[in-house]
Parts: sequence; structure tokens; C-alpha cells
Amino acid sequence: MNNKQELSWFVKLLLLAAFALMMLIVVTLIIMVAFGARFTGINVQLTSIALQNILIFMAPVLIMALICRHSDQRPISQTMWMSKAPSFKSIAMVVIVYIVALPAMNWIVDWNEGLHLPQELRGVESILRDMEDSAQALTSDLLLSKTWEGMLIRVLLVGVITGLGEEIFFRAGMLGSMHYGGVKRHVAVWTVALIFSGIHMQFFGFVPRLLLGAWFGYVMLWSGEVWTPIIAHSLNNSIVVVFTFLANNHYIEDNIIETLGVPEKGQQPLLAIGSAIATMLVIWLFMRKKNTIES
Repeated sequence: MNNKQELSWFVKLLLLAAFALMMLIVVTLIIMVAFGARFTGINVQLTSIALQNILIFMAPVLIMALICRHSDQRPISQTMWMSKAPSFKSIAMVVIVYIVALPAMNWIVDWNEGLHLPQELRGVESILRDMEDSAQALTSDLLLSKTWEGMLIRVLLVGVITGLGEEIFFRAGMLGSMHYGGVKRHVAVWTVALIFSGIHMQFFGFVPRLLLGAWFGYVMLWSGEVWTPIIAHSLNNSIVVVFTFLANNHYIEDNIIETLGVPEKGQQPLLAIGSAIATMLVIWLFMRKKNTIES
């Protein structure tokens, strides 16, 4: 008989946060030793992305799974939501939803970017926009590449590794702990999505990232594994990398993807509305026979 009591979901979240903070210190020290005190340059950025996702996001979930293995009586692969392979149906769903939802998401991104705070908070808005501009400049520098090899490296790091790391931490680690801990499904999904969006510290991109986080969460609970949201997240990031590369090197028009669904001034967002309706229909068709999982 097992006399060990399973840790609560809240304790598990605290463990994840503590381990992530410890790993942040480790990553900072590694970067300082390797590149010096100046955290600038493309090599520093690419190395930081790899270390961040492996050590700060993936490692804490693995450590927590090892600690909780005996008390939870679950294999590590199950705690990390990796014991089940993604189905063709799940993969098809996230690909189709990505394509169908693109105009609606573009409109939401444009709407969120155009938000303004009340007049009394214009000073705060100015600070937030400066932070957003700085983050966007760093992202633009990171994605800037003149060669196909450079683009593929960025797809691997910004697309695949980032999708893998963030989904393991936020969905398998945080959402998985809350789900096993008995937190109501919708509360758990949206709480983790709020944390996921907030931790990026980009107010004028908060809503679309919140919706993406919730979508990834529901996909994991529906599919019963973390691989499908990893694929969805990696697809989203990789498309941005590829089309940024193509636009920067004049293979396609700039912003050809980002403006799809965004109406001209004075026009109604009819394509975005149609996209939103079609997206909900596609999701309902895929998910109607399965509400949640018993993992």
C-alpha cells in the first residue's frame, strides 16, 4: 500500500516556478561565461533561445516528474503527457484550424495592437509601447537571415525548440498539474493561458497570445498528449519565421500573411468574421465526440 500523499497542484506549480528560476540563473551564468557580460548579438540570442527552452522550460518539468513519480504513482512519460503518440486526426485538426483561423487571428492582432489606454494612463501606455517596440526590434533582428541555412536554423530554434519547450512547461507541466489536481478544466486552461500570455510581457499582443494559449490547452486535454499542441505551437512559430525570411529577401510581398483578414480603414472585417465562424465550426466537428481525457 502506498502511504505517500500526492502533492497538490499548487505545490507542483511552486516547484515548477522555483526550478525555472534556478535554471534562469544557470542560463545567465552560462551566457556570461560564453559571451561575456554583453547580452547582444545574434549568436547570443540563438544560444539563449536553445538554453532557455531546454533548461528553463523542459528541465523543471522533468525534475518535477521525477520528484512526484513515487507519490503520484504515474510514469514520468505520463506526468509529462508524452506517453501517447499524436493521432493523424489531431495533427490534421491543428493544421486545418491554423489555416482557417488565420484571417480572424490577424484581425485580433491588429485590433490588440491598436488599443489605447485611458488618457490618465497615457504615460503607462507610452512605456508599454516602448517595451513592445524594443521586443519587436529584437525579434526582427533574430529573424533576419540572408541564407536558407540561417532560416532553417531559426525554424529549428524559434519554431520547433520553442514550441517544444513552452508547451512542455505551460501545458504538460502547469496545465497537467492542475488537471490531475482536480482543477476544473476551463479554469485550468484559461489560467495557464493567462500566465502564458502575461509572461511574454507584451500588452499589445496579449489577447491573441491568450487565445493561442487556451487553444493549445484544449488541444492537449482533447488529444490526451502534449505532442499535438507542440506541433500546433511549432507550426505557428515556424510559419512566421519562414514568411519573414521570404519577405526580407523579396521572394514575396512584405506582410502578405499578416494582413490577410485585416480590413482597410472604414471597411468591415467580413473575412475575419467568416474565418472566426469557420474556425468554431471546424473545432466543433473535430471535438464533438470527445470532451476531455482520462490520462
